[in-house]
Amino acid sequence: MTRKRKPPRQTHRLQVTGPDGWTRITKGFKNCHLKDSPRLVNQPPEIPPNQTLADLAKSHARYRDQWLSSPCYQTIQKLLLDDVIPALTSNGRTIDRCVMMGLGSLSNGQRSSWWELVFLESVLSLLPLASSASSQNKSPGPGHHQPSNPNISNSNEQKSATIVEEAEEPTTSSSSTSTPPNPPLRTNLPIYIQDPIFNPLDISYLTSSLGYTVLHHPAAFAHLTPSTFLFAPHLEMELYAWALSAAAGQLGQPGPTLCVGTDVAECIDRLTTMLEGDREEDMEVREKRGRDERVFRGYGDAMASERLPAFERDDWMYFTRIYWTRPPAERDLEV
Repeated sequence: MTRKRKPPRQTHRLQVTGPDGWTRITKGFKNCHLKDSPRLVNQPPEIPPNQTLADLAKSHARYRDQWLSSPCYQTIQKLLLDDVIPALTSNGRTIDRCVMMGLGSLSNGQRSSWWELVFLESVLSLLPLASSASSQNKSPGPGHHQPSNPNISNSNEQKSATIVEEAEEPTTSSSSTSTPPNPPLRTNLPIYIQDPIFNPLDISYLTSSLGYTVLHHPAAFAHLTPSTFLFAPHLEMELYAWALSAAAGQLGQPGPTLCVGTDVAECIDRLTTMLEGDREEDMEVREKRGRDERVFRGYGDAMASERLPAFERDDWMYFTRIYWTRPPAERDLEV
């Protein structure tokens, strides 16, 4: 007799904001209030004893296989192939980089971090490849300033994070066990990742094993342009608005041409509640919230979007949407 697996329970998520300005989403209690939430200490988690790059590679492969065989991935794949990619192609929009913000630590057992990473990689594998010329040594767009020493990997500044066919087999300082090469990610886009919670093992795996570029906060914002694929689900609201605004640059664009992030309608509702609730709040804070609300509203109105489907193994897609530039036909109808 086989037991029927219970469906995962939909849990409410608690946003806990650290002193670094980053908010991390955790499973929490219903109707908990952000202002009463405990504050995180900005300390990367300790590396579990005896954990190596080879262990992370095995976890990565396991999560990837489970994701690619899931019904949710099939839904995402259909959405990208039927709607998103044709819209980008008809607009002549080229994605020349990917910026991922707020992934979380891979080595401390956070399942959501792995699910987000393999989701991102699957989307990148489906996107049309940018030309090699556009993906190498790409400088930030107009109005962006390159911060000093942003790259904390062994790469040079502004180095392209193009994925190679076989990554070198790095080891941790405490083990000589080599990392089995993962199948190459089918993209030649530079991939920048920023999260102050990364520990040395996370950084080593992301840079040496995967070929990504890890950045110090706030260096990732200088790499945002209208041609960016921004991946920032559940990023703290102020940073999310900053990222969308930075990607717009000085070109009059609404923001990144492709984005997976928190539903901007949720951000607008929360900001509206804040603005209506405390009218005695500092005027500068109120003005900042008003600007953020306009950023979210402008981006949501300008872009096509779809809510991500429920994922049977994790709830990180909760209140998350994918945004992409509307096809010309839809923009003509609005005019």
